[in-house]
Amino acid sequence: MKHCFILLFFIVFNCFGQEVSEINKVLEIPDTLGFQEEIRIYKNYSITESIDFLRMFKNEKNEWVAQKFWYSKNFKTVTKIDVISFSKETIGKLKPKDPELIWLNLLITNIEFLPNMEAIKYKFGKPQIDLDRGKRGISRIKKHVVDGVGYKVYVRNGKTKNSFYFDNPKTYLKYYPTVDELISYNELLSVLEKEFSF
Repeated sequence: MKHCFILLFFIVFNCFGQEVSEINKVLEIPDTLGFQEEIRIYKNYSITESIDFLRMFKNEKNEWVAQKFWYSKNFKTVTKIDVISFSKETIGKLKPKDPELIWLNLLITNIEFLPNMEAIKYKFGKPQIDLDRGKRGISRIKKHVVDGVGYKVYVRNGKTKNSFYFDNPKTYLKYYPTVDELISYNELLSVLEKEFSF
């Protein structure tokens, strides 16, 4: 049974990786992160035909740029693009967003070091000694979320580069509230939701 879940994870992960390359090709951006400070996060809904994509980076002019894209898996095309500008002046009652502060809040979530969710699954469930076919062994009862939302993240901060995949972090955090990586995944999503409604 364990091998089936691992196989399913790799199939989903590989398919998502192919879709990421397709999205990048459609948008004419390289698969590698070319800017010294850059994050890309792809949000894949398992029950719909769309992927949301957020990209934030500091360009050659030392200006921060943020972009949101909506990609159709069926039509293999981008259906909507939003460019978020970081104004330096207050407009009415709206205070400008500070991209440097957003970047630092993203880094605080440990995105430079977070692993794929598969690498932390050993922390899920409490181990117990079990009897199987007359032999004692250790087993874990784990919760598995089959449907939901998966995220593929790529980040570069100077020489440090990282990429990782996770899915359904809010649901898993309810079951395993002490797992540090799940806390970090959720903190990352909280920053993105607050700053970009992502």
